[in-house]
Amino acid sequence: MMIILNGRHKNFSKFVFIFIILLIFYSNAEEIKIAPLLNLDEIEPSYDEELILNNLDSQFIQSKQKDSDSKNANIAFAQISILNKITTNVDTIKLPLKENYLYQELKIYPIDCHLSGPYEKNEVGIYLNIHHKESKEKIFNGWMLKSLPSISSMEHPIYDIWVEGCF
Repeated sequence: MMIILNGRHKNFSKFVFIFIILLIFYSNAEEIKIAPLLNLDEIEPSYDEELILNNLDSQFIQSKQKDSDSKNANIAFAQISILNKITTNVDTIKLPLKENYLYQELKIYPIDCHLSGPYEKNEVGIYLNIHHKESKEKIFNGWMLKSLPSISSMEHPIYDIWVEGCF
């Protein structure tokens, strides 16, 4: 039987126990190896890889432009729908590109029509200039997108216009 005097023996045994556990952990721990630092000034750039990648990128862009040019070259008409907010009439109109079209108080001039490629998200966009017929004030100028009519909308108190397609 052990006699404990003032609790010193109890504290000493806790200290020894913790010391033994720490020795076991430190003796089994692996050394951390540090990788050598690289001097970035000594590394030479690999221009060959960059030239190959740039050539592939430019070929891809050129082929994509040829596809879109040939595809959009066949487009002659843009189709839009016009809502008269007062009468609630909706008229769907097929507009020839690069020709003025008069619709009641509006003069609509479709400049370009874009159809997305076969591997892209399905999108139709028409670039429009819209003026008020009498005051010749520009009401809208820019791209209208079929899938996002609220982003590229025309603000007019009577008319609302949205894209239907390109033909």
